[in-house]
Amino acid sequence: MRRYFNIFRTLLSFGNKKRLTILSMFISSALNNVASLLPPIATAGIIGVITQNNFGGIWFYVLLYLIFYVIYFASLHWNYYTYTVLADYYHLEVQKNLFDHVANNEAIFDKVSKGKITDTCSDDIRYLVDVVDCSVKASMSIIKLIIIFLIFMYYNIYVATFVLILDLLYLKLMNDNSKQVAKYYEGTRKYEDKVLDILNQMLTNLKQVKTLNLMPNLNRKLDKTRYKWREQYKNKRDFLTIRYSLIPYIVYIGKIMLYIFLAYLVINKKMTLDKLVLLISYFEMTITCTDLMLDNLLNLSNYGIRVKRIKTILDYEPQKNIDFGDFDNDYINGVVEFKNVCLEIKNNLILDKVSFKIYPNEINAIVGHSGSGKSTIINLLYRLKRVKSGEILIDNESIYNYSKNVYFSNVSGVYQKPFVFEMSIRDNLSLVDNNINNQIAACKRVGLHDFIMNLPKGYNTILKDDTSVFSDGQKQLLALARAILSKAEILLLDEITSNIDSCNTKLVAKILEDLKTDHTIILVTHKPEMMDIADHVVVLDKGKVVAKGKNSEVYKRNSIYRELKNRSFASLSAQLD
Repeated sequence: MRRYFNIFRTLLSFGNKKRLTILSMFISSALNNVASLLPPIATAGIIGVITQNNFGGIWFYVLLYLIFYVIYFASLHWNYYTYTVLADYYHLEVQKNLFDHVANNEAIFDKVSKGKITDTCSDDIRYLVDVVDCSVKASMSIIKLIIIFLIFMYYNIYVATFVLILDLLYLKLMNDNSKQVAKYYEGTRKYEDKVLDILNQMLTNLKQVKTLNLMPNLNRKLDKTRYKWREQYKNKRDFLTIRYSLIPYIVYIGKIMLYIFLAYLVINKKMTLDKLVLLISYFEMTITCTDLMLDNLLNLSNYGIRVKRIKTILDYEPQKNIDFGDFDNDYINGVVEFKNVCLEIKNNLILDKVSFKIYPNEINAIVGHSGSGKSTIINLLYRLKRVKSGEILIDNESIYNYSKNVYFSNVSGVYQKPFVFEMSIRDNLSLVDNNINNQIAACKRVGLHDFIMNLPKGYNTILKDDTSVFSDGQKQLLALARAILSKAEILLLDEITSNIDSCNTKLVAKILEDLKTDHTIILVTHKPEMMDIADHVVVLDKGKVVAKGKNSEVYKRNSIYRELKNRSFASLSAQLD
């Protein structure tokens, strides 16, 4: 029983706002179970007055029947109501907690697979309310059985002893069986997670999977996992077969023996007919109640696997957050300065005394070979990492001193791979600003408005993960419009043209020329068209700044920048050929 109690206790740790509702579920279930014990008393009473030829006494027991069933159904209605309230709470609140925890701890994917996280957030949380429900029903079944045994003891100690031994044997065999079923159920979930992991990866890269004809090899890889799942599932079904087709024989053999004994008592006038009917009714209720309790305990074992999976995610030690300050000055000009910034990751020096200064109304390009630290600088400005030493300043104030609202309302940007949610264009933009006029203005500024208005549903067009509505270049423009809507003074753009064609690259370059009039733009790029529009350039090599200054001057005196730019031009020419 400790195992079941631990499952319930773990569930309570997910949130304690509904403990009174849980208590009301126990109370309503208790009333319902007590009410279900009463009708056999009325039945025995009716038989008693009939055998005594007292027909008028029947109406008293008929009235009892009505009272008993009013209590039964009223308590059942109460129980259903509390179930609905708890289902709503656990599903929405725990899912929100899971989303927040995962969003704030990217490193969790090193320990927990994406397939498991997806399945847990979408499927496992649906059964949390059933943990409460099964716990309540199992607890009430135990109390109900105790009351029934006391009734048996009141009428016949031998019958009570026989029923107790039979029920305990039945419980023991079924409980052992439940452990095995739960064990193999956990195994099936484990291999389902692995299949789901590969499915997620396949869907993310479906074009490559199809064009490279990877499905046959993927299926061969999946077949090994599917075979292991089948093995676990077969073992689970074997134990379920034993549970429902073999173990119940004990009960039915015991039932025959009990009925023979009760008949013997009636024939020998040691028990009246109404008492016989009463005890038979309670024995049938004992079997029904025991089966209900066992089913709830089995379900509780299975739900315990789901609770354990949720707990694994919520218990993951979060990354140490980079604290915000209380500096609330929202009048930011957008001067960004790195002063002797050093960063280490796993004892590897990623940035070594990096220093440069960036001014508003300019496009500032950060360039360098792969692994030189370009994207790391962007991540530092996004506050995804904290420097080991040195300072990062915005308007001469450390970025760690700004309040959260001020910082993120002034620093925004676009990542290399554009992302859109599968919702309308308007809803995607409303995630940042739900003002329709502002949305239209932002889309006009990035050259998307006319295209959107020519779509059949305009801004209400639903976007897909593919390119059926928006090309990759248009998705990037939408992401740029979203960044503009944030009204941030500083825009961070990390390789935003790396996955789009030359025509869209030139369009983005033209848009940035316009945006610099009221923004500070920091751009990581390897495209020559984007390097051309930069006013100032910072060149990195192996985590160090090797050149910085005006674009033309850096090009003249730094060989790495010339190599990067000329190689990019050569690559572009080859693509055009």
